[in-house]
Amino acid sequence: QNLQLAPAYNTRYTKTIQPAPKYRNKMLLDDILHEAGFSDSAIAEVKAGKLHQGGSLDAASDKELSVKLAFHVKAKLESTKELFLVSPKKKEFDPTVESLGMIAQDGGNGSLEDFKGITLTNAKVMDKLYQKAAPGSDLNLSKDEIALFKKCKSHDEIENTLRQILLDRFRAYKANGLVGIKPYARSKKEFSPGGELKRQIQAGKILPKYSPVFNKYAADYPHHKPEGAEESFFWVNSLIDDKPTIALVHRVGMPQDGGCEICVLLGNV
Repeated sequence: QNLQLAPAYNTRYTKTIQPAPKYRNKMLLDDILHEAGFSDSAIAEVKAGKLHQGGSLDAASDKELSVKLAFHVKAKLESTKELFLVSPKKKEFDPTVESLGMIAQDGGNGSLEDFKGITLTNAKVMDKLYQKAAPGSDLNLSKDEIALFKKCKSHDEIENTLRQILLDRFRAYKANGLVGIKPYARSKKEFSPGGELKRQIQAGKILPKYSPVFNKYAADYPHHKPEGAEESFFWVNSLIDDKPTIALVHRVGMPQDGGCEICVLLGNV
């Protein structure tokens, strides 16, 4: 996936189902892992606590890198839900994360205050990168976003413009879903990250089979919201190759059969 300095959207699915009784839980989890391509020995290793890399998946496009991972989290479902939706702890286990902030915790449309913790270190390099942004450069920006950065005269202006763009992108996505994501300017043809993400979701085979309602919600967000579905948004500022990389993250959870379906939609900046 693209880890450059402007939003490059991708999708990650993590599916956990913990229905009662225990026998049904075991059989369903085994079926899902088998269908995902994990062998009996690999499943046994996962249950024993090992993180298992199950190989590559067919990519939805030449811009996608897909892998299979399976692991077992020994925790109560409510505790896992708290970490997943309400209080993410990425900074505590990822040394590249510099800062993290929740967005629109009241369920509204967010505000610039939600993004006040975002700063761009390595200022000289970052200022030059943003001020000289152009279609096809290292940054994934729309044409109007490029124009906004070209008007910036100082580091503070660049940071303030970045915060405003992130807020605008969040609001556009929350209101319109994937079609609300602006296309990126390229030297020849514009690239649609929303279209790419839609293809990635449609390429999935397991989620549509075991939870078609949840899969439809992920693809058609914000429409067709299932009963009981919950969501949260946050940004993560990580230092990658000595450059701040900001990710906008959308997480969704839905109760099902005594367990929970979860989905992560991630946009890197």
